[in-house]
Amino acid sequence: MDHRVAAHSDANVVGMDQPLGWARAWFAAPPFVSDPMLRQGAWYPVISTGDTRTVLEIQGRRVAVPSEQVEIRPKRPERFTVVYRPRGGVNPARGTRADVGWVYAVCPMSGSRVRLVGQPRETKCPACGFRGEIAWWETG
Repeated sequence: MDHRVAAHSDANVVGMDQPLGWARAWFAAPPFVSDPMLRQGAWYPVISTGDTRTVLEIQGRRVAVPSEQVEIRPKRPERFTVVYRPRGGVNPARGTRADVGWVYAVCPMSGSRVRLVGQPRETKCPACGFRGEIAWWETG
């Protein structure tokens, strides 16, 4: 199913220079299949909002998601989000160098996954170099 959309006249819409806010998937929401995928813990610019759907920019494409499945904040978070992968969940990177394990952080700037060993207070993103606090109190 193609969830890419054009903006509708009844929605709140802004240009990409000024996102309405930043959104991530609720950690308890069922997986939402889209192309490109909405990843747990990653924050995406909000392009528009309506009563039942929110349009996000994911990898340069506009993707409509059910509004009840996302958390929206007015500004981009500055802390790493912690993701706990379900024990029975799919891990497409298992056995490869890209495998970050069952608990990992997501960089608020690049959306890259960061392996966590123990419970460090802060970490550095290997993809973009951003260094920051890990928000253990809020999971993705």
